[in-house]
Amino acid sequence: MADLFCFSGNGMSRQVAKGLRRFGVGIEDDGTLGFVFPVYGWRPPRILARFLRDGLLARLAGRRPDYVWAVMTCGFDVGYADQIMDRLLRSTLGRELDAAFSVRMPDTYVCLPGFRLNPQSLVEEKLRLAQTRIREVAARIKNRDRLRDLKRGVGARMKTHVLGKLFDRFLVNDRFFRVDSGRCVKCGECVANCPAGAIGRTSEGGVEWRHDGSCTGCLRCLHNCPVEAIEYGWFTKGKRRLKSGEKGMPW
Repeated sequence: MADLFCFSGNGMSRQVAKGLRRFGVGIEDDGTLGFVFPVYGWRPPRILARFLRDGLLARLAGRRPDYVWAVMTCGFDVGYADQIMDRLLRSTLGRELDAAFSVRMPDTYVCLPGFRLNPQSLVEEKLRLAQTRIREVAARIKNRDRLRDLKRGVGARMKTHVLGKLFDRFLVNDRFFRVDSGRCVKCGECVANCPAGAIGRTSEGGVEWRHDGSCTGCLRCLHNCPVEAIEYGWFTKGKRRLKSGEKGMPW
C-alpha cells in the first residue's frame, strides 16, 4: 500500500504532490501513508480535518500504514500545524505522524489588509527553491526518516494555538464573500469548483454561499472567477488574483 492524499485550494499543494510523485514518492506499494496540504492560519484546512475524521478509514479499507508523513505548503511558516495533525491522526489511526515537512510556495491569501500575492520576482524565487526542496523531502520520505523538518516561525505556538484558533473561528467562513452582480456572468464556475460544496445557485441563476460551516477558506472561488466578480468583504478590492495558469512548476 502507498496512499498519498492531497488537498489543494489553488494548485500550490497539488504541484508539490506532483513533484513528490515525480521523484518516486507514493509510486511503489510500500505501506506508507502521506498527506500534502496547505496551512491556513498555521493549522490544517478544515476540509482535511473532516476527511481525517470521517473518510480516511473507509479509504484505507482496513490497511494499516507502516510510515505516516505530511508535507505542508505555506507562504512563510507553518507554526505547529503538525501537532493538530498528530491529534487528528491519534483519534483516527491511533498514531501520530512519523515525519512532517514544510515547503514554501507563493502566497495566495489576500483577505486581510496588507496581504497580497507575492511580486513576480518572489514567486519565481520561491518556485525555484521549492523544486530543490521537494527533491530533498522526497528522498527523506523514501528513506523513511523520522523527523520534523519544518519552518515553524517566530512565536509558533502562539500562532497555531491562539491566533490560529481565532483565525479559524472568525475568518475561515463564507460570511464575508459577496458577488458584484454587475460583473457576474452566472457561469457557475465557482459552484462547480468549490471543493467543500459551500456555494449554491440562486433561483435567478446567480450564486450564494450556504453559510453552513462547510467553507474551508481556500479562496478557490475568488481567485478563479473568470470575471473577478467575487470579493471578500472590502479587503480584496483591487487586489490581483491568482489565475490557474500561474503555477510555474516544470511538471
